[in-house]
Amino acid sequence: MKAISDSAAFVAATAGHYRQRLLETPLLRGWLIVGPIVALVIRGPLGLALSVGNLALIAIYAVLIRAFTLHPGEPPCIRRPWTELSLVLALTLLLLCVQLLDFGIWLLQPWQRWVSGFFATIIGSVQASGVPGWLRQDAFLAISSTLKQTLPAILLLAAIGGTRNARALARPYWRLTGALIGLTTVFGLASGVLLRLPLYQTLALYLVGMLINALPEELLVRGMLLPRLERALANPLNALVVSALLFNALHVPIAVLQGASPLEAIAGVFSLAYPSGLIWGYLYLCTRSIVPGVLWHAANMNLGFALLDL
Repeated sequence: MKAISDSAAFVAATAGHYRQRLLETPLLRGWLIVGPIVALVIRGPLGLALSVGNLALIAIYAVLIRAFTLHPGEPPCIRRPWTELSLVLALTLLLLCVQLLDFGIWLLQPWQRWVSGFFATIIGSVQASGVPGWLRQDAFLAISSTLKQTLPAILLLAAIGGTRNARALARPYWRLTGALIGLTTVFGLASGVLLRLPLYQTLALYLVGMLINALPEELLVRGMLLPRLERALANPLNALVVSALLFNALHVPIAVLQGASPLEAIAGVFSLAYPSGLIWGYLYLCTRSIVPGVLWHAANMNLGFALLDL
């Protein structure tokens, strides 16, 4: 009975905490209203249903994360917030432009010729290395992402003095991380995602997937951009919303490549049909580490799914 009473008290206190934070965060309130409407316009009733379902999942994840992080880590030491924020935003814009160019959405010579030759070299190296066929595409993407995204982010982090906070960024929070990956894996078993391939292939693709998008995106958006937005905006949840919107913007080229019109892709930045940036950003704010986000991010689609998708 005491355990049930303690759990009920925790849920009630958590609900009160989130209600108060929501009242203090106009950007989040606005997005919670506008986001489902945008999803409805772009994807119809299914988009609205995805928004509602994913927001419900995010609420569950938020309670779980809070239960494991009642005493969150300290914010990083940022000595020049506006200067550092400007540099990180400049890198974010540069990476967005690189994506537009690489995907052929923005045609510019001689860039396309350079990129074609560069990619051909990487593909040839991967094939010559004896990597199995089922792993080649992901190995190529991992090398490409490391060179285009991860290394520039690490260099900028070192240049702005962020390496002094590197130890905090590497905290694993194993119990919380295990719980989040465990839930994703359960969803993967229930949906059949985890059973599509032999287990050794699934695990290999999971590990390589960390280098494709999990590490570069968590390092840039959550490890570098979010804490500087937090200092600049003086409100963690407002900063969370802005970072999540910028995270969505980084995926505009991918949306266009997959068949969305440029207008739909840009409008999709404000959709809440797939609000992964919100929950991964909240995970960082509670842990002040990118390790849980990297491991959970890579589990999404490789081991199962964290949110509902088409």
